[in-house]
Amino acid sequence: MAFNWNATRIEDGIAAYFQFPVCTMASGYELTIPVHVVTGRRAGPTLLISATSHGEELWNLEFVRRIRDHFVAKDFNFAGTLLLAPNLNPHSFESGHRNTPIDLHNLNRVFPGAQDGWFSEILAHAIAENLLPKADIIFDYHGGGSDTVIHYTYTVPQDTPVHRQIHEIALASGAEVLWEHVESRGTLTNWGEQLGKVCVTPEIGGGGQITDPSAFAYGTQYLENMMKVIEMLPGTATRDVPRIVVRKGGTLKPRHGGLFIPEVGLDLMGKTVPGGTLLGRVVSPNSFAVLDELVAPYPKTEMMQIRNRISKVHPGEYAYIVGDGDSGYAP
Repeated sequence: MAFNWNATRIEDGIAAYFQFPVCTMASGYELTIPVHVVTGRRAGPTLLISATSHGEELWNLEFVRRIRDHFVAKDFNFAGTLLLAPNLNPHSFESGHRNTPIDLHNLNRVFPGAQDGWFSEILAHAIAENLLPKADIIFDYHGGGSDTVIHYTYTVPQDTPVHRQIHEIALASGAEVLWEHVESRGTLTNWGEQLGKVCVTPEIGGGGQITDPSAFAYGTQYLENMMKVIEMLPGTATRDVPRIVVRKGGTLKPRHGGLFIPEVGLDLMGKTVPGGTLLGRVVSPNSFAVLDELVAPYPKTEMMQIRNRISKVHPGEYAYIVGDGDSGYAP
């Protein structure tokens, strides 16, 4: 399906590469954001797949690269257009940190940004103006950092036709746990929904799976499943994977830094553990004393992110994301 990127027309069955400008950095470097346009063989919606708002989420950047190659290898046999934005925050990627190193802001909390704001707001404004309006549907991928793996998908109360479509897509995402959440922060998807887009946030992957080809194959399988819901691929989507939708959840973060020792592994991702289960410990790198213990907080604790590696951890870093099973319902 032919697509126009500004003044350039891309015919069907083509993979093209563009960049749009953001600003000039102090070094004189002209910052741009990369976008790959992959056009299908048939008419259909324009799907934006974005990643790396947070520079530590390397799995998702690599996933988007593989997605481009996957659909090119399949001879562009899909409907509509894929906009692939693999690296929304180049300076965050370069530094390997979650926040933007220039101003220490979280890019995914400042949308729609501002032309005359902090650097992260300028970056968000450029994305909001140059990229988001071109899409009909947005899948904004997020994932674990170098030492964590994550798997859940956000959904919403089914109170409007758009929200019912978001829920249908989330049901097809491959996650065993969905988190019902009405976004009020300045996220990319929050602003995208205000622009009238259908927005879904899959949380998948992480550093603990960066060398695991099966994890990328799984991600691709369920991206295609979601694309069936929006009729970019033929067939009926599988919707029997989610086990529970939680309405309450949160993060577990250590109060003290040191050497993190996991007590549970990735086999518990998407599973329920009893309240009080020891998930991980922080020990002093000097005295070896136990400084902190992280335990399952809910009687039925749903595991949505796991820190699965022995690793250095700072106070307040992400260790686990968990849901309250008693707040949930069967989808």
